[in-house]
Order: sequence, then structure tokens, then C-alpha cells
Amino acid sequence: MDVKNKKTKKLDYSGHRRRLKERFLNHGLDGLHDYEALELLLSYAIPRQDVKPVAKDLLRNFKTIKKVIDAPLERLQEISGVGLHTALLLKLCRELLILYLEAPDLERQSVTSPSQIANLCRARLEGLSKEQFLVLFLDNRHRLIQSEVMHRGTVDMSVVYPREVLSQALKYQAAAILVAHNHPGGSLNPSAEDIKITIELKNAAAVLGIRFLDHLIVAESKVVSLKELNEL
Repeated sequence: MDVKNKKTKKLDYSGHRRRLKERFLNHGLDGLHDYEALELLLSYAIPRQDVKPVAKDLLRNFKTIKKVIDAPLERLQEISGVGLHTALLLKLCRELLILYLEAPDLERQSVTSPSQIANLCRARLEGLSKEQFLVLFLDNRHRLIQSEVMHRGTVDMSVVYPREVLSQALKYQAAAILVAHNHPGGSLNPSAEDIKITIELKNAAAVLGIRFLDHLIVAESKVVSLKELNEL
């Protein structure tokens, strides 16, 4: 390719990026196709390259923007044109969305409705390839103090110790806790170990005067409550 053609190509995608930004400025994401929204995001990580093919490859492989952002770093880097720098930007988007959902304003968020709790846990756990055990620490008005992943990997009593969860609850001066973990395989059915952990945590929390509110299981885009299943 001669110098003139290189300059023309550069001007082509530069102008395209400018038009994407203008459409987003004027109409938000409603003005963009999914691949164009992803393309606009990628342009901030890959400044001097036409990223439309990369955006389309990502959607071709992962199907939706959500699944792109949920994908592990190593899987993202299997896509041609996606290096560690770009993959980290996509993972950063996911973590920022979690922070946004957990703290949407300057005051602590009251976690009261089942749907709100389910959305918080889904934001943290949905789409992960490995199990994670999440604990929400709440004050006496059920406002979120802190959320923390206490374990990554298979959830069982050998690795999820009630004393570690409750030690953190005391550290945050929490009046109540709610726990959740994901089933990457897609099953919403609680295992015998899930129920055992729930009972152990509830009993241990009661000794310290801490309310144990629920244990949620996240599988794909669905959430089940052990409280609603009468397993508490």
C-alpha cells in the first residue's frame, strides 16, 4: 500500500470514529448498533487502527456485548487484534458497572427488595467461569456497607469458614449479612453442601447477634433464593 492509500485509510476510519461519537452524543446507545457501540469503546484502547473487524469478531465469538465483557481475559485475547491492554479495558468496564450498581449515589444504598438484591448479585457473579462466594455486609437499616468475594473456586465448608465471613462482618460493624455464589454449570438447584454452608453461617451469625438474611445462587441470568426455597 502506498503512502497516499495509507493516509486515505487512516482518514476513513478517523472520520468513521468521529461520526460514531457524534451519533452517541446525540442519541446515546440507541443511535448505535451493538457492534458500533463496542467499536466505539475499542477505539479508546486501539487508537490507530480500524477496530470494526475486531468488534464484529468479538460479537461473532461471544454473541452479545454482555458476554464479551463477562469473558475471561485469556479468551478475549484469543481474538485477533485484542491484546492485554484491550482485554483489560473490557474487564474494567465490568468492574465499573459493578461499582455503579452497588453505589449509585453518595449515600449508602438500601438493599431491601428481592429484585434489587438479585440484581446486585447477578452483576457480580453472572457469566463467571469459576465459582465465587460473595458476601454483602449491611447495616441495621439494610444499607450496603461493603461487598466482598470471600472465595474463588468450588464452594464447600473446607474453604468457606463461617469465622472468616463473620470476622469481616465484625470488621465492617455489619448488623446483617447476605451471601451468594454462582453455579457456572447453569443449575439453580442448591447442593447439600450449599445448604450446609447456609445453616452453618446462619447459626454462627446468630451467636454474634448478626442477622443472616439469605443465600442466593446465580446461574446464567437466573437467581434462586434459599430462603424462598425454605432452606433457611
